[in-house]
Amino acid sequence: MYDTRTRSEPDDLSETEKVYLCAVAVAADSVAVLRSCDVERVVGLVPPEDRVGLTGWLIGHRPDLKGAVATALSDIAQDELV
Repeated sequence: MYDTRTRSEPDDLSETEKVYLCAVAVAADSVAVLRSCDVERVVGLVPPEDRVGLTGWLIGHRPDLKGAVATALSDIAQDELV
């Protein structure tokens, strides 16, 4: 399993990290159990200007999701062009 927390207390979380965790919570109990098939759903929940931060955070916690993140960003960008 991946270590998804670097802080021991929820109060130590930044507001940005709280937003990321809320986005993940829509699809999974934690980033540790987020499935690659749910990455696009999570990324699509945040405004476009926050996606780079969220995707970097996701990859930082789950390097195995790098491909799913790249695919999600590509798919979302194509959808927004339509």
